[in-house]
Amino acid sequence: MTETITRVSQYLLQGAMYFYRPKTIYCRYQYALRDAVDPVLLQEAVDAALEQADYFKMKLVRDKREVRLEENDQPFTICPGNELRAMPEETGGYLFNVSYEGDTIFFDWYHFVADGHGVTRFLTRILMEYCNRRYQTGFACPPLGSAPAYDMQALLAYDPTLGEEGMPEIEPVPVQESQLRRTMIRLDKQSLVDAALNCGVKPVSALLGLLSLSIQPFVEREKVEYCYSTDTRRTLGVPEAFYNCVASFRHGVDAGPEVRLADIAADIDANLRASLQPEAQLTQMAKMMGWVCRVDALKAPLRIKQRVFRMGETMGNFPADFWISYLGDPLGPDRDYPPALNDYIRDFEVWVPPDGASVGFEIASLHGQLICCIQDKLGRAGLTDAIRAVMEREGVKVIGTADIGPALPYQE
Repeated sequence: MTETITRVSQYLLQGAMYFYRPKTIYCRYQYALRDAVDPVLLQEAVDAALEQADYFKMKLVRDKREVRLEENDQPFTICPGNELRAMPEETGGYLFNVSYEGDTIFFDWYHFVADGHGVTRFLTRILMEYCNRRYQTGFACPPLGSAPAYDMQALLAYDPTLGEEGMPEIEPVPVQESQLRRTMIRLDKQSLVDAALNCGVKPVSALLGLLSLSIQPFVEREKVEYCYSTDTRRTLGVPEAFYNCVASFRHGVDAGPEVRLADIAADIDANLRASLQPEAQLTQMAKMMGWVCRVDALKAPLRIKQRVFRMGETMGNFPADFWISYLGDPLGPDRDYPPALNDYIRDFEVWVPPDGASVGFEIASLHGQLICCIQDKLGRAGLTDAIRAVMEREGVKVIGTADIGPALPYQE
């Protein structure tokens, strides 16, 4: 495997694997196309994309004290149906999976291999390769190289906890645990933009405020704690990295029954803008990766390291009442794909379990809609109704809601 994977794995793989739980799927993207999927052409598309993206041609090797990535010399095979498969046990050693049913293509992967921004380039390439074969679109498909590893020691210099002993002193938020359920709500994007403009804030800040107001009755506290992740690739100087490059932040707002969006939007926006500053991103990422290095240095079996690592999960600003990931356009970061590709994608969904929170929101933007895919452990009915009521009160148009049902198998 390339030097990039070897070097990145030294400080990303070990820490990420402390989250490893067999038969757990972390992430699923699903694209509904305009026609039924041709499995032969889809297999050819995946093969072609893999040939141009060495980063994903790898397998996981585990022993008592460590984990590592090695090149996978086995062919990858797509699967019929939408069932989740345990990775890597049921996917030929690969840490992602591609399946299909009707007009829909499903992409599953472990979040430690790549975050949403990292994996999107690869998945978009598969769609482009497929359209070239299915519709003779002629999309250009050059190699997909991942940026080399960033300087870990330079990053750790920003860690204010460097050299500290014991657990981080961060007050945890109680996470509600019940049956994990999936729901969806679709919003008119322009109406959210208009609501944000009325408050003088970013659209995502307005969305954070609206979701805080919606969640408050369920957490039964006036203060709602949420967390979100920011993409740090450009800050780290690795804009084309496939591997995880995120700094997570947590913020709390008072969102009682009488509070309106205009009352909390400015505070939320100020916090968000501050978290986008390079030094804030580097400091938070250094704290997270510094904890990884401290745990990895322990002379202990992997199972012990896993237990210790989870005790310090607050380094990543978890847990919280809810977390939100604003993916935006699901067809590539910074729109580095041909706009005509949108003509072949009817719909999109993204599912990620809310580890470290009572509710998880994944937000994508496609064809003028904001698609909010929700997984919650609240165990109480009425979440989508509450979101609808708050959105409509604040002038955001709700296009529709759906109760998808219990979580997919293999999510623990």
